[in-house]
Amino acid sequence: MRAYNILFAAALMTFCLCLFACSSHAPVVLKSDQNPSALNVIALLPVEGNVADTIALQMLRTKLSNELHFKGYSQIASDLIDSKLTPLTDDKDVIKNKGIRPKAIEELLGADGAMYCSLKESKTSTGLFYAPVTVSVRCELRSTKTGETVWNDQSQATSRSFDLIRTRLKMKSSGDLEAALEEVVGKVMETLPYGPKLRG
Repeated sequence: MRAYNILFAAALMTFCLCLFACSSHAPVVLKSDQNPSALNVIALLPVEGNVADTIALQMLRTKLSNELHFKGYSQIASDLIDSKLTPLTDDKDVIKNKGIRPKAIEELLGADGAMYCSLKESKTSTGLFYAPVTVSVRCELRSTKTGETVWNDQSQATSRSFDLIRTRLKMKSSGDLEAALEEVVGKVMETLPYGPKLRG
C-alpha cells in the first residue's frame, strides 16, 4: 500500500510539472505609465520570424488583427501599412520591423500605437506516429508619440497529432500549426486591456 501511495504521488507530481511546462506564459511587462487602452489607432506591423514559412507569419498576423478588433481597437489595413513601409527597407518581401521607429509609423500612417510581433519558434518534429507543433509569440505595443513600450507579452503553445499513416500525419500537423497559433494569440492578447471602442 505504501509503494502504491509513493507511485501515485510521483505520477501526480510529474503530471503537474508537465502541465506547468506546457502552459508557460511570460509575465506582462508595462514599461510606461500610459495605459494601452488610451491608444486609439494601432498599426499592426508585419510579423517577424526566423522561419521560412511565410504562410505561418501571415496567418499569425491575421489572427492578431482579429483579436485587436475584438479588443476594441481601430486598425490600419495591412496592405496600406506594407505599401507605406516597404520603401523604408531594402527587402521588399520581408519588412524588418526593428529598424522602423514608432515615430515613422505616426508620420506615415497617423497611428498612435505600433504593434511589433514576432514568431520566436515554429517547429514541427515528426516522429513515427507523433507530430508536435510548438510556437512561441512575443508582442510589443509602443506609443508612436513617445516611442515607449506601453505593453508587451509573450507566450507559447504546443499542439500534437497522432496517426498511423505518415501522409495523414503531415496533413494534420498543418492544422495543428493553426490551432497552436490560435491558442498562443489568445494567451498573449488576453493580457492587453480593452481598447477605446469597448471602454465603459
